[in-house]
Amino acid sequence: MLSAMGDSELAESYDPLGAHLDDPYPFYRRARATEPVFHSPRLDAWVVTRFADVDAILKDPAAFSSVNSIRPVRQLYPGTFAALAGGYPPAPDHITSDGEAHRRFRAPYAKWLTLATAKELEPAIRERADALLESIVDGSTVDLVSRFASPLPVRTAAVVFGIAPEDVEAVRIGSESLFSLGSADLDEAAEARAAHDVVAFQHIVAGYVRQRHAAPGEDLISAVVAALAPGAPPLPFDRESELVGTVCSTIGAGHITTTDTIGNAVRLLLEEPDRWRLLRERPELIPNAVEEVLRFESPVPTIFRRATRAVTVAGVDIPAGADLLLVFASAHRDEERYPDAERFDVTRTPSRHFGFGAGPHTCVGAPLARAQARIALRLLTERLPTLRAAPGHAVRLKRAVNVRGPLALPVTA
Repeated sequence: MLSAMGDSELAESYDPLGAHLDDPYPFYRRARATEPVFHSPRLDAWVVTRFADVDAILKDPAAFSSVNSIRPVRQLYPGTFAALAGGYPPAPDHITSDGEAHRRFRAPYAKWLTLATAKELEPAIRERADALLESIVDGSTVDLVSRFASPLPVRTAAVVFGIAPEDVEAVRIGSESLFSLGSADLDEAAEARAAHDVVAFQHIVAGYVRQRHAAPGEDLISAVVAALAPGAPPLPFDRESELVGTVCSTIGAGHITTTDTIGNAVRLLLEEPDRWRLLRERPELIPNAVEEVLRFESPVPTIFRRATRAVTVAGVDIPAGADLLLVFASAHRDEERYPDAERFDVTRTPSRHFGFGAGPHTCVGAPLARAQARIALRLLTERLPTLRAAPGHAVRLKRAVNVRGPLALPVTA
């Protein structure tokens, strides 16, 4: 087993934003078999590919900090920093904090985003999904992402957080841009646009934060503000920055991953018509199908951790302060964990996966995400039983390390 940097042909070839973006799975299979932990010069991080090792790291926050969970994987362009200076400075949130700080940030979300809340929201989600499907008519070719998979969770998030309809599109664009900076393959002009969109998003959220601090409502922003910034207005700038950061990241994490779960599900189901037919004929398999999608094509394929002390992972020595890239996309295809792991099978008995993380940072929005994905598949199979991939249209995936899903999904109803 190699533990020194720079000695591995496998590590030198790893290119997560290039050669190993569209189909990384053969590379990960080789890594699991020959070098399950290796140092990537491109990322300056140790890449961890087996289920058991990823699981152990996620469950040991004392040794593996979350402070860098969504750190950039490449340098931003100089002009991007200038654009971002017009917004709010980075601040810790429940995704990028540890210990007591993490518990403080997480508490209002965990209290609000419960299984009971998800069940209460289901009728409204179903009504929203039905309305979106009204615009997809028989015989037409449409992009299922922009017409259905994206607006459904974005509008649900708007209701939960108390975002006005006129701000929803700017919130969607800004939150998607936030998660792309430093993690997506953007040219200089596209990154500049993304930075401006992030700043606009931050200022929109800041307006809601100040408003809800002065006059709380029955929404998640009000709950977060009340928990993290009690007391009379005005808000100190550092506390306002903290609130803007945590709300922005949570809105983005919630709707982007749900969009990609729905998009990945439909793409995989339509790849083989028998899969779609089976789900249509046996709707009781839909919950299974959602879990299998989260395993087989996770919307969050990777996440970072930082070693707080010198550790050994799978026989490899990791120095204190080093970053580790935990590759859920590889762990989910680990043959030691999942029989016939490379096969997508909606009849598979669900078992634990990292679709919503593990350990203390397990996603607080998992019940709501699962509910939306199940409702989406149920209505799509009921209302569009002959849905199929539009011929002659290649599906392009997002050019990013931290999210995985189709940019567009042309289908014929």
